[in-house]
Amino acid sequence: MQIKTLDKTKMQPAHEGTIFAQGAFGGSEIKATFGSAWGYLKPGMQQKPERAEMSKLYFIVEGKAEMTIEDEVSPLNKGDLLHIPAQALHSIKNPGPEDVVTFAIWWKPVEEK
Repeated sequence: MQIKTLDKTKMQPAHEGTIFAQGAFGGSEIKATFGSAWGYLKPGMQQKPERAEMSKLYFIVEGKAEMTIEDEVSPLNKGDLLHIPAQALHSIKNPGPEDVVTFAIWWKPVEEK
């Protein structure tokens, strides 16, 4: 059995220092075709926008955030789960006074036949 625990003190700068992250499970570590990590945004932080080849699920563990996908902005609250399609330009922002903690899972989309 493997257990990983969220620990804000172990998070490292990610996305060119625009958020903090701590890896979870994925890849060769558990022989999986997905990756996962916790993210942490202090008040006022915003992830640098990115367009990734991977699809993603973002779960809001703590706080309130805003996710921008292409030109659409969505408010997110603790307990919300959001899908980001592959190749979609996206960014998450913490507009509030409290920390935001996320858990993300990403994978390469299956090609339709």
